[in-house]
Amino acid sequence: MRWSAATISRTVVMLTGALTGAALLGGCSLGADPDRPGSAAPPSPPPDPPAACMLDTAALATATGLTWTPDATTASDTRCVYDPAAGAPTSGVPTSGLPAAGATAAGDDADGPAFVAVDVAPTGDTAANAALDTAAAACRPTSRSEVPTAGGGFVCRFEGGSVFAAAVRGDRLVTVSASAVPAGTTTAQLVTALREQLGALR
Repeated sequence: MRWSAATISRTVVMLTGALTGAALLGGCSLGADPDRPGSAAPPSPPPDPPAACMLDTAALATATGLTWTPDATTASDTRCVYDPAAGAPTSGVPTSGLPAAGATAAGDDADGPAFVAVDVAPTGDTAANAALDTAAAACRPTSRSEVPTAGGGFVCRFEGGSVFAAAVRGDRLVTVSASAVPAGTTTAQLVTALREQLGALR
């Protein structure tokens, strides 16, 4: 059977329309419907903590018997202050930034509030050993104890009896200092805790 030009034209139009309609329907079926339950984009992951908040608070709690919470209001990439609370949690350190339920603030030392501060500064052109020696000037004589880390590190005691630690991490000098020994833990426990923290730095 021979088709007329008009018949061929109508057939092409019909086929084209059918294909276009199928494509549109396919697009609708594959596209995300914002009003359809379950089609919303997954929530964004929480932002990374400031770079200076690098301590493992779970390990710190285990070593000292206290819960340590970074002060989110002052934390930055160069400084992070951790405040202690009495009683290490039995099921992990809270991640909400708030002390665990029932925790009370650890007692302050007579010299002032007790906290642990992490400070991060570039070493610049200073060699790692020289940067560590400069930091160790704050230590009580003969109290410096080396910690095996990739860039070198140590733990020592301040003249006032508290604890200080430092390590070179890449091109940064990381210092960890306890302003005082809070109630509920001891100087020896803080020394052990900071030694473990330096050893875990990567």
